[in-house]
Amino acid sequence: MCSMECFGDQYRGCGHYVRIYQTGITYDCNRPNCKLSAAHMHKTAKNCGCNMEFSDHRRVRNLFQTKCEACLEYEGGGSDEYGRRAGRHW
Repeated sequence: MCSMECFGDQYRGCGHYVRIYQTGITYDCNRPNCKLSAAHMHKTAKNCGCNMEFSDHRRVRNLFQTKCEACLEYEGGGSDEYGRRAGRHW
């Protein structure tokens, strides 16, 4: 699978990687079953079932020893705005 370079924050408390931005630099996997690769075997086919998504080539910008914001919000129950649905209860 071809990959695209991205920068993000690594949280050791929960193990999550939060992507901040992509640089646009791509890395070719040279596999024949990857549609994004230069070595793709179905060059003229319109509807082949080959992979069409980039994976993340992760670069760590910041390394935190805590959990990410989403995990802290989940553990704390979150606020009323996110913790329960607004509107009618059927």
